[in-house]
Amino acid sequence: MGGILNTLGYATPIIITGMATSLSLKAKVFNMGVEGQVFVGAFAAALAGYMITWLPTFLHVTLCLLIAAAAGALYAFIPGILKAKLNVNEVVTTIMLNSIATIVTGFLTQSYLGTGDAYAHTENILQTARLVKLDSKYRCTTAIFIALAVWAFVFFLMKKTKFGYDINCIGKQMEFSDAVGMRVGKKILWIFLIGGSFGGIAGATEIMGVNYNFVNTFSANPGIGWDGFFACILAGSEPVGVLLYAVVFGALRYGALAAQTGLGVPLDLINIVKSTLVLFMALKLFVNHRGALIDFFAKGRRKADGIPAAEGEDGL
Repeated sequence: MGGILNTLGYATPIIITGMATSLSLKAKVFNMGVEGQVFVGAFAAALAGYMITWLPTFLHVTLCLLIAAAAGALYAFIPGILKAKLNVNEVVTTIMLNSIATIVTGFLTQSYLGTGDAYAHTENILQTARLVKLDSKYRCTTAIFIALAVWAFVFFLMKKTKFGYDINCIGKQMEFSDAVGMRVGKKILWIFLIGGSFGGIAGATEIMGVNYNFVNTFSANPGIGWDGFFACILAGSEPVGVLLYAVVFGALRYGALAAQTGLGVPLDLINIVKSTLVLFMALKLFVNHRGALIDFFAKGRRKADGIPAAEGEDGL
C-alpha cells in the first residue's frame, strides 16, 4: 500500500501537467513552458499560504489554488498572445520563459522572501493552506482528487465539446480552420491560458501537500512540467494514455529514489529510461510516416534542381 500511495503522490502533478500539455499538442501548438508555469504557480501559492492568515482551511486552500492557477495563466498569456497575434514561434518563447521563471523565483527566494536559513526557502505555509495526506507516512495527498478532476475536465473538453472539436481541426489543418471561421488565434490564446492555469495548480499541489514552502529545487530531474510533456508525447495527447503514462512516470520517480537509497543506483537512471521511451516513440513515428518524409525531401530536391513537379504533385 505504501508503494502505491507514494507512486500516486509522484504521479499527481504529472497528471495535471500532462493534461495541460495535451490541449496544446492536440492543436499542434507546442507549449513547452509548462515547467515555468509550474514554478510561477508554486511560488504564488507559497506566498499566499503564509501571507493570508485570516481564512479557514477550506477557503484558504481554495484561494491558494485559485491564485496559483491565475499566476500560471497570466504567465502563459505572454507566449499565448505572441503566438495568437504575432505568430511568434511558441517553442522559443516558452522555453525562454521557463528559464526566466526559475531564475526569478530562485532570486526572490534567496534574497527578499527567503528566511535566511542554510538553504534558500520561503516561510512555511500555514496549516490552513495545507492539503491533507491520505496517510501521514506517505506522499499521496488529496491533490490526487484535484488531478483526477483536471483529467476529467480536459477529457470532457476534448471529447464532448465544440471547443475540443475545433482544437482537433486546428491541429490537423490550422490554415483551413482559420479560413472557415474558427477564430484560431482566440482559441490558441485560450489553450495557453487553460494550460497555464493547470501548470500553476500542479506547482501549488507540490507546495501545499509535500514541501510546505517554496524551494527552487522542488521540481527537478527533469521537472514535473517536463515529465507531463513526455507523458503527453508518449500518449499521443490522448487523455487516457496521459493518465497511464503519468502513473508509470510516478512509479519511476518513486522507484528511482528507492533504488538510490537501497542500492546506490543514480537518480539519472530515470532520465535514461524516459529518454529511451521517447526515442522509441520517435522511431515509431518515423517508420509510420517514412513514405511521406521521403516524398517531402524528394520534392525539395527536385525543386532545388529546377525539375518540374510530377503529375499529381502541387510543386510545393
